[in-house]
Amino acid sequence: MKNEARLLHITGTVQGVGFRPFIYQLAKANGLFGYVKNLGNYVEILIEGNQESLDNFLRELPEKKPPLAKVTEIKTKNVPFSGYSEFIIVPSESGIFENSIIPPDTAICEQCRSEIFDPSSRYYRYPFTVCTNCGPRYTTVRTLPYDRENTTMADFPLCPECQKEYTDPLNRRYHAQPVCCPKCGPDIWLSDAEGNVLAKGYKAITSASDFLQRGSILAIKGFGGFHIACNARKEEPVDELRRRLKRPEQPFAVMAKNAAVVETFADVEGAGKEYLTSYRRPITVLPMSEEFNLAESVSPSLHNIGIMLPYTGTQNLLFDCIPDAVYVMTSANLPGRPMVVENKESLEKLKGIADFYLLHNRVIANRNDDTVIRIVNGQAAFIRRSRGFVPEPIELPFEVEASIGVGAEMNSTVTVAKGKLAYISQYIGNTSHVETFKYHSEVVRHLIQLTGIDPLRWGCDLHPAFNTTRFALRMGGENTLKIQHHHAHMLALMADNSLPLDSRILGIALDGVGYGSDGTVWGGELFESSYLEHKRIGHLLPQPMPGGDLAARVPSRMVLGILFERLGRAELEKLPLIFPQGTMEFSTVMKQLEAGINIVQSSSTGRVLDAAAAMLGVCKIRTYDGEPAMKLESAARKSTHTVDLPVIIKKDMNSGLPVLDTTELLMGVYDLSGKYSSSDLAFAVEESLAKGVSELAASLAAKRGLEKIGLSGGVAYNDHITSCIAETVREAGFEFLAHCQVPCGDGCISFGQALAAGLSIKPEKKF
Repeated sequence: MKNEARLLHITGTVQGVGFRPFIYQLAKANGLFGYVKNLGNYVEILIEGNQESLDNFLRELPEKKPPLAKVTEIKTKNVPFSGYSEFIIVPSESGIFENSIIPPDTAICEQCRSEIFDPSSRYYRYPFTVCTNCGPRYTTVRTLPYDRENTTMADFPLCPECQKEYTDPLNRRYHAQPVCCPKCGPDIWLSDAEGNVLAKGYKAITSASDFLQRGSILAIKGFGGFHIACNARKEEPVDELRRRLKRPEQPFAVMAKNAAVVETFADVEGAGKEYLTSYRRPITVLPMSEEFNLAESVSPSLHNIGIMLPYTGTQNLLFDCIPDAVYVMTSANLPGRPMVVENKESLEKLKGIADFYLLHNRVIANRNDDTVIRIVNGQAAFIRRSRGFVPEPIELPFEVEASIGVGAEMNSTVTVAKGKLAYISQYIGNTSHVETFKYHSEVVRHLIQLTGIDPLRWGCDLHPAFNTTRFALRMGGENTLKIQHHHAHMLALMADNSLPLDSRILGIALDGVGYGSDGTVWGGELFESSYLEHKRIGHLLPQPMPGGDLAARVPSRMVLGILFERLGRAELEKLPLIFPQGTMEFSTVMKQLEAGINIVQSSSTGRVLDAAAAMLGVCKIRTYDGEPAMKLESAARKSTHTVDLPVIIKKDMNSGLPVLDTTELLMGVYDLSGKYSSSDLAFAVEESLAKGVSELAASLAAKRGLEKIGLSGGVAYNDHITSCIAETVREAGFEFLAHCQVPCGDGCISFGQALAAGLSIKPEKKF
């Protein structure tokens, strides 16, 4: 049979995932000759042999690829036969790699996990055991190509035994860059708050377990940063942790050994269980079970709890000591600030918070917080897309010029894009803080370096006071494009659903705050949107925010702002509202409303939900972002009676657009207070708001000939509201779009900005 040759270029997640040894073994199994080499942004394969063997190789390649490999595209062409006598793995070539894909950090695989619990294995009880199918990747990378000498594992020269495995193409540790063993890898130790070493190796882990059981608070170093841990089954340590962190109400994520333990305190089924147990190991937000047996203060006044399973060797060994233990595992940072990553830094910044420190000496090159996922309307919604997913790219339905989006202010990310790929960074945080903004700048530089994408255009938020906006203008100059916040949401939503470039949708953006094109605060918007243009066609009724941002922190201010013109002072004084400064603050707010001083108008959906939560006594003071709306949703789940609240659409006097009258909605709550429970009214607020918005959206979509209606923004995390909007939209005959690959909150803004910037050279399409 005549010999032929094929040249393959394969793009995707094909570095550091055992792809080259897989190709080597597949070629050998099919009796083929040639080579495979890593060119950074793709793998090149030359295979020679008879046609039947070549066809079999090409068929088996995508079917049998390694578990962590993701093949985006296979380009194949016939080339002249060269007559190779063997199949070889060619060393990586150095240089600048554009659109290079670094694999994300993943949980320890079952094979490695078995080895750390096997007394006969040389990896017994060694917490840094990994292979090509698991372990840290992105958090270790300093530069490209992704080879050991370019990672933080370069600090640990391989011993002869590890070197043998590392260089054997038939071994599952072949070119697994983080590979190591107790002889040559990182060390782990336990120290007190002064840095004094108390125990080393496995003894450090067992001692840490003992301290956690006794009620101590520990700082534990992981892949991408530190966690702060305590015993989640006891009230005392959880309360003490809250006191030390100054987080009186913010829910803590917890970690348990396996799904069987989780089932003792949470409802684990369907998509929630699938994500919880996946190799990506995100924090998965699940409903508490009726038999909830953890400390109530872990997730106060909420119906759900964030849970993750162990993903590092250290965590697995920690649970081996006490199999039914459940530990709080919260990121070691102040809200909105970067997570602690260095040993010395942890002893300084966590002083007075942690009693003991479980440390190791592997450097964290890239800080990477835990991913958080919640099941909304039956499908996964990213609250935070980070460890386990970053830096995997999002595939675009069209090509864009090299561009970057720098994000908004809260829950910020960065995105670089070129061609048909967009790379969204790990979660960064609140860039209004100097420390976080510095971290944001570092992420920008590193993401550009790792992807090799030099942005021609920069996208930023329309808000002139954001640090990210100023940064983009300084870096991009005249090549910077300002994108309205909610249009960025729509762009991200459309690309997330792989809509082609000529698509138009009716987009619903429901969130807390976004700088509007008219200079006011938006947050309850309906757009006719394409990738190149948008038009505001409806919104929530603008409401006064007394004191501006203060009204976001004190929901009672929003109640006064919304009901001020409908109720007299005497009636407002009767409402069960709470102000941090008592009656003096109430009087100050009333004077502001009467004089029209220090009042900001806002169509924000978040502020309406805040006001409802305050009126119903569900949440009167906000102590963390999204708290009032989250507690309102939890209260609504206890509803037992159907309550109808007014859904009134009218024309706004200023914009001239149709609006949902949220004043009437809150007046309905006021009129029915005392007749129904707070849970019944909470459910009614969410239901009426969702139906009002979706019915208005359906009406406008029908008039404009639009077939798709999509939802984005932080309010979309509310399962009740999103499910109601989706049902109403579909019943009206429209296709409903939701986010599936990127967060629906502000974590998607940089993605939308990068798309807008990358498409900005194309002629605009006006409506």
